Amino acid sequence: MSTLPLYHLALTAFQDAQARLQENLASVRDPGMAMVSAMEAAYWANALDLRLRADDQSYRQLTGDGPELMRALRFVRNRAAHQLPLVVQQSGGIQLPFTLPATLLPVVICWVSASALPPADRGHEDRKGEACYAKWIEGQAVWVVVEEVRRWLATEQTRPGSLLA
Repeated sequence: MSTLPLYHLALTAFQDAQARLQENLASVRDPGMAMVSAMEAAYWANALDLRLRADDQSYRQLTGDGPELMRALRFVRNRAAHQLPLVVQQSGGIQLPFTLPATLLPVVICWVSASALPPADRGHEDRKGEACYAKWIEGQAVWVVVEEVRRWLATEQTRPGSLLA
């Protein structure tokens, strides 16, 4: 079992990564920098989720949107760590070829579709994680998903008996 300060350290690291993601999205609009910050946030959230699952039986038994979102985040974190694909893409802005009448959409950094990711290493397929990714993450703005993860972790902090309290 991890000691309580390590849970809080990981939670703070997630929050710091989320802040860096917001800075990168606001100033650079660079999918590469957004991916670095998004994957850092995903790493810390995933580490917390796995640790809580190992150390807290009541956390393991939680169901619903939060656990599915965390499973989806683990899926994309695993793909990013093991297959090294680009897991985010830029949409909106000026894109060629364009047609008239032209509509200029705002630039948004989004998660790529599950089909754009390379296959998992043999023996490490995760069909449930992929289904959760398709449901909760693919095509969504990166900042929206990371904010949903932050909300889930904040909810966990307030759950009676939580190791994050």
